[in-house]
Amino acid sequence: MAKPELPPTQTISPEEMEKLTVRFKDLRPQSSYYAKDSGIPTEAYTSIAARTLYTLMAPSQKAGPMSAKPAIVTGENLSVIIAECPPGDKPMLHAHFHTVEHFFCLKGRFLIRWGDHGEHETVLEPYDLIRVPKAVCRDFTNISSETALLLVLITGAAEADYNDIAFSPEESKKFKAEFGESVSEKLESIGFSFMK
Repeated sequence: MAKPELPPTQTISPEEMEKLTVRFKDLRPQSSYYAKDSGIPTEAYTSIAARTLYTLMAPSQKAGPMSAKPAIVTGENLSVIIAECPPGDKPMLHAHFHTVEHFFCLKGRFLIRWGDHGEHETVLEPYDLIRVPKAVCRDFTNISSETALLLVLITGAAEADYNDIAFSPEESKKFKAEFGESVSEKLESIGFSFMK
């Protein structure tokens, strides 16, 4: 079989390339958008997610609850997020039902737990990566003594797949007891779900 002919290359201007470049110093945490735009208390948002999440890239601003104001909006079905976690910080145990989540340790050490009760675990050292399949409950905890960084890559087949994050029944019950139904409903309005 003959190899197909390649199309010609393209050249883009430095200004166009700058629009495709994310400057970490210019990013704002996801929680700051939701506190302002949705009335979700920062302490409630940071109890369900890592303390500080920066969305570098997402399919759109409507591609799930982790995509508020991504630095780069792309039609590709990939979200790129950096979780910046102080020692002991972690999100609630949760599952993604239509997307696959990948964790790549950039700095520090992370305990990755999975299973309906977080009963299984492994540790990621710098430059280790783990791929968590669909519908598997998971969380991550910074187990180092310094602020750690985790690169989170989420892939799906379509933009609608990204509204698939649900918290385990145990975690859902604890959250509702602490923050109430009204805050839970606000989180559900941006794409999260609480399992019963």
